[in-house]
Amino acid sequence: MKILVLPLFQFPTGHLKVAETINEYIRNQYPAYDIQIVDFLSYSNVSLERMVSSIYFSWINKSPSIYRTLYKTIMYSENHRKFKVDFRLFSLYFEGKMMQLIEQAKPSLIICSHSFPSSIIGKLKQKGRLMDIPVVNIYTDFFINDVWAKKEIEYHLVPHRDAKRILINEHNIKEDCIFATGIPIKSSFTIPGKKTKNKRKHILVAGGNNGLFNSGEFIEVMKECHFVTFTVLCGNNKELFDQLFNLNKSHIRPKGYIENPRELNAIYNEVDAILTKPGGVTISEALHKRLPIFIHNWLPGQEEINLKFLLQQGVVKCVAPDNFIDKLKTVILNEEEISAMKKQIDVYLEKESDKFADVMSHIIEREFSHTYLKAEWVVQGIF
Repeated sequence: MKILVLPLFQFPTGHLKVAETINEYIRNQYPAYDIQIVDFLSYSNVSLERMVSSIYFSWINKSPSIYRTLYKTIMYSENHRKFKVDFRLFSLYFEGKMMQLIEQAKPSLIICSHSFPSSIIGKLKQKGRLMDIPVVNIYTDFFINDVWAKKEIEYHLVPHRDAKRILINEHNIKEDCIFATGIPIKSSFTIPGKKTKNKRKHILVAGGNNGLFNSGEFIEVMKECHFVTFTVLCGNNKELFDQLFNLNKSHIRPKGYIENPRELNAIYNEVDAILTKPGGVTISEALHKRLPIFIHNWLPGQEEINLKFLLQQGVVKCVAPDNFIDKLKTVILNEEEISAMKKQIDVYLEKESDKFADVMSHIIEREFSHTYLKAEWVVQGIF
C-alpha cells in the first residue's frame, strides 16, 4: 500500500513537522506500507517554490501589514470571490501537476497537511477525478482557513471539537468523517516523563529560528533576569546562537537545531514554562507537556488568528519586553497562578476527544483491510 503525504515548502514549517509525525507513525505501525512525503510546490516548480518562499519571508518581515491584509482577504475571509475566480485561472496548471504526481506515485491514500494541495485535490474531485482515492485533511492551525477543500475530502482531523462543529454546521460534513485529534505531535512528546524540580525557575524560549528576537529587546531583558534560567532554541539561526553564547551568561543557554525529538522532550521535562510564538505544532507540544505558555511575538495572518483563539481559551498569556519581568514574578513564581494555567490547559485538552494514533489506524484499516467490520467500530464508538 502506498500513502502520499503533501505538505508545502522546503523550509521548516508546522505542515512539514506534521508530515514527519505521520511518517513516523505509519512507519512504526505499518512498516510494510510505502509512505512518500512530497512538497507539492517544489514538485510543481522548484523555482516557483523558492520565489514564493522568498516573497513570504520578505512580506512577513518587511511588510507585515500587507501580508496580514492578503491573508485575511484570500485565506481567511468570506468576502474574496474575486480572488477565488483569479485563482482558478492558474489552478489548472497545479491540477495538471497533481494528476502527474498521483499517476507517478500511485497512492492508495493521500494525506494533506497543508491547505493548498487539499484545495487542488478538491477541485479535481469536483470534476470527477481521483474519486477512488480517499483523502485526509490534517489541519495544522487552531482554525480552518478557507483554502482547504472540505466537502470533497473523505476524512478530517481537526484541532478541537469547536472546529468539528464548524465543519458540521457550516460545511455540512458528516460527523463520522471528522475527528478532534488535536494538531498531531511526535509520540515522544506524549510519553509522560519525570519532571525535573528546579531550584530556580527554568524557561524554554522557542522561535529564535524565525523572528522572536528581531528587535533585540528581549535579549536585554533576559540578561537582567538572573533569577531565571533560559534555554533558547536558536534552530539554524547561527547569528543568534553566537550572540547569546558570547554573552557568557550562565543563566542563558543557547541551543542549536535539535533534530531528535527525544532530546527536545527531555528539555520540555526540565523547564517550568515556555516563551514562544503561536505556531500550531509548538503550542500543541507545550499544551501536551502542560507547560504554562507565554507569547512574546507572532507573525501576521495565521499566528494572529491562532493567538486570538488561544487567548479566548485562557491557555496562553501575552508578554512584552517592558512587562516580562513583572509577569515572571506574578505568574512563574506564583504556584497558584501556575496551577490555574495548568487547569485551563486540562480543560482545553478535553476538546481533543480522539487520539491521533487511533484515528489513523482506523482510517488505514477501514480503507485497506479486507477484514474491516464497520459494525464492530460503531460498537466501539470509533465511527
